[in-house]
Amino acid sequence: MRLQSLPAAVFAAALALPAAAQDVDFSGQTIDFIVPYGPGGGSSTHARAIAPLLEQELPGNPTIVITNVEGGGSIRGLNQFTQTAEPDGLTIAALGTGSYFAPLLGDATVEYPLSEFRPILASPYGLVAYGRADAGFTGDSLQDVQLLQDNTFVHVGDGPAKADMPVMYCYDLLGIEVLGVWGTSRGESRQAFERGESQVNYDNLAGWESELKPMMDEGVMVPIFTMGYLNEAGELERDPTLPDTPHCMELYEMVHGEPVTGVQREVWDAMFAIRMSTAKTIVLPPGTPDDIFATYQAAMQRVVNRPEMADPTLQLELGGYPQAVGEAAIRGHRQASVISDEAQAELLRWLADTWSVTY
Repeated sequence: MRLQSLPAAVFAAALALPAAAQDVDFSGQTIDFIVPYGPGGGSSTHARAIAPLLEQELPGNPTIVITNVEGGGSIRGLNQFTQTAEPDGLTIAALGTGSYFAPLLGDATVEYPLSEFRPILASPYGLVAYGRADAGFTGDSLQDVQLLQDNTFVHVGDGPAKADMPVMYCYDLLGIEVLGVWGTSRGESRQAFERGESQVNYDNLAGWESELKPMMDEGVMVPIFTMGYLNEAGELERDPTLPDTPHCMELYEMVHGEPVTGVQREVWDAMFAIRMSTAKTIVLPPGTPDDIFATYQAAMQRVVNRPEMADPTLQLELGGYPQAVGEAAIRGHRQASVISDEAQAELLRWLADTWSVTY
């Protein structure tokens, strides 16, 4: 199934919030929260952080039961969600980066209409690429790009068409080739880096204080670039966690003297939206009536305003950035799920030419 290409106005109309929602009450009801990943992963952690707060904010205080449906990098669970969920507000689902990447790449097993899901929350997660100091990386991003251009360093990850894809695409834009060793989780990749088996790596910035900053403080690693961060005005800027480190688009302009444009920028924007803006998203099924959608939106707005949301542990589980609700969630989901045919073709060409991965 190909990722849908829809005009912005059509997409906005499909997701628009009504002026006044009708009364919706979930008293005595049980809501099934489908998480299409294993019970120990980041999406489950995210869901278990949000669910008890959402129970308290939805009208009638329903019980929310989390159901993990593993398989196919979220495809099995979301196919099931699409096939079985009634548009009555009693079933919601979690989306992760793989949920967006699979349709983007034209995975034939995808049976869910990604762009038709109605998003109620999007949790951004930052990302940083970094290198080992003993391999010559200095923390001067321009100098480190030159080092990467002049050498072939080992990167250990899950795969160029999986979660590693945005970093691999940024490397390519910067004229960098790395030797990819694939098939490992993020935690295993970090361990390989710590052992010196790889010289470059990347991680979610949610683990900065606990996992990454200690390596930097010990002189093991230095940041090279981040994905960046979208401010409230929708402008790409440096990640507030690492304000001295340029983001990929900024570094590209520093290296090449001009910004990324055209179809390559569209590919990057889609990757950014998937990997950063909508890293963890919660949605209602297609066809959910506007009054139910509006009720969930209002409830989720109250959730993100709760005092518990300021707890550092909870912030870590939710990525550490302001949560996107309402129109911000709709905008992020649209950017991550709607791409032109030309940009999709460019992405598939890049994967085939650079990594010999075909779909």
